Amino acid sequence: MKRTFSRFSKTVVRSRSTQVVASAKLAIGTDLVWIPGIEQSVQQFGQRFLRRLFTLRELDYCHNKVNGAFRFDRLAARFAAKEAVMKLLRPSKDEVLPWQSIEIVADENGAPVVLLAPELRRRYQQSGIYQIVLSLSHDHEYATASAIAVPVAVI
Repeated sequence: MKRTFSRFSKTVVRSRSTQVVASAKLAIGTDLVWIPGIEQSVQQFGQRFLRRLFTLRELDYCHNKVNGAFRFDRLAARFAAKEAVMKLLRPSKDEVLPWQSIEIVADENGAPVVLLAPELRRRYQQSGIYQIVLSLSHDHEYATASAIAVPVAVI
């Protein structure tokens, strides 16, 4: 009979004859963005700002198909999500992650999903982060995102 216990950042699996300790990294990142600030940056820097921060899929999702304008609330939420994921991943102080190496897309139900560039994903899976779960929200002035690292495959 196996029993699993979780304590802080380690998961201990015990059976009658063996004990295995699997390192599991628990990490959380969160960010809050002022939506008018994103709008001002788009107006001031235009496509240069947008192409530096967002992928084409993200820009397409945030583009209002009716009037041709951007939904700044959606852009701000994706920017907050990227910041939250960067805080969660905690790269070294000398390392710079390209903004486009973190992509925020919607699944078939509209829920936000984090996609990491392949080399970045491999690196963090090796360090114990299997998946990143994301929550986004926005109102008239602010957008927020929370990201949580999932240390094991969820089946």
